Amino acid sequence: MLRDILPNCLRVKQVLPLHPVVWQDESFAGGSVSMQQLIEKYSPEFSEGAASMLHPMLINGHFQTAYAAYKPFKTIDVVNYKRLVLKYPDNGVGTLDIAVKSLNPEIDGNYVPESQKTRSLPESYSYFKPDDPRLSSNDDKPMVIILHGLTGGSAESYARTLVNRITTLYNFEACVFNARGCCQSSITTPQLYNAGWTNDIRHCVNDLRLRFPNRKLYMVGFSLGASVMTNYIGEEGANSYIKCAVALGNPWDLTHSSYYINNTKMGARFYSPALAQNLVDLSKSHMEMLKKDPKMRERYESKMVNINTVEQFDNFFTAPMFGYNTATEYYRNASSCNRLLSIRTPFLAINSLDDPIVGFEAMPEEEVRANPFTLLVETTKGGHVAWFEDTKGKRWYTDPLCRFLSGFHKEIVLKGLEPSTDGDLPQNNFGPVMTTQLDYD
Repeated sequence: MLRDILPNCLRVKQVLPLHPVVWQDESFAGGSVSMQQLIEKYSPEFSEGAASMLHPMLINGHFQTAYAAYKPFKTIDVVNYKRLVLKYPDNGVGTLDIAVKSLNPEIDGNYVPESQKTRSLPESYSYFKPDDPRLSSNDDKPMVIILHGLTGGSAESYARTLVNRITTLYNFEACVFNARGCCQSSITTPQLYNAGWTNDIRHCVNDLRLRFPNRKLYMVGFSLGASVMTNYIGEEGANSYIKCAVALGNPWDLTHSSYYINNTKMGARFYSPALAQNLVDLSKSHMEMLKKDPKMRERYESKMVNINTVEQFDNFFTAPMFGYNTATEYYRNASSCNRLLSIRTPFLAINSLDDPIVGFEAMPEEEVRANPFTLLVETTKGGHVAWFEDTKGKRWYTDPLCRFLSGFHKEIVLKGLEPSTDGDLPQNNFGPVMTTQLDYD
């Protein structure tokens, strides 16, 4: 077709399992429905061979990715958040931002938890009071949990556009899980997070299940958050409480992604230094607490200069913080492709083949073909978690993703259908990521 020759034309390729799970349902042709059929019905933009037009000026992954960094879209998809402070078993804290319709100063007041006194919240945020009635409910509305990228949070435009659309048009509740220290939150132990650290999101899910026992939980991860989510879903296996999960821009093989970003001209000159600086800035904002780890104090004082790549940062700080010897050991252990075969949650992954940060050579196509619960959508265009259709922040994936989750909830979950497959489930040969609680005494 003529549009295929246009540089901003996006084409979709689906990677399907050889024996996909199906749900028995006589309302569908053949008496059953698969994830592929749900996509064709609710999200044809994700179907095999589907074509879409991205912004005519953002014609490749570099332009798409740069535009995502350049435009924060602060006045578009404004979301009101109430922040809940999560208290972890190791005495650390994290934050969960739950979308609400409005903020009422008379009700919300100026309450700030003691652990967060040194931080100022972004606009359109306030903290939950401990006795806030919205912190628990017996309603049965579906709820999506969103995991952000490397040093992001609930304020990121890719998170806000999804939260805004799915809560206003699809009757979902939504929240964004902020990794330790992110999005203007304080930490109470000298530890941050990494791509394989799943203890915190596990604690968050269990907390939400207690507060909202009748809500069905869904999960969407972006970039590093997709890595954490995939590892978590894989570790949970058949015990997962998540009904359906979607990963966007997942750096499946961290070793490959590190090599890729540091050995391409744009990656070495722009992307890796920029991401490394974000990590340095985040660490410096928590330096007083981070230096309370005696094993790391000298490193912070001597190594937190001239950090030019993410790998350097991870080698000096992330790896030893979590008990690894080197960044490479951390990457090999925490790569989420290792746990893809153990996923037993319906799982949709979306990656762009022109992603200048993740790369394209290490897509886990064979693992997807082997696991009946998975489906991979590869797009020819889109950059890294960008996929912009216009200059006003409209992204190609937002509405199709909302429709897919809404359709899955309607067709599968509300009907109480159980998955089945005529193939054998794959055996996972990788154990869990190194997620033991660390000792700072």
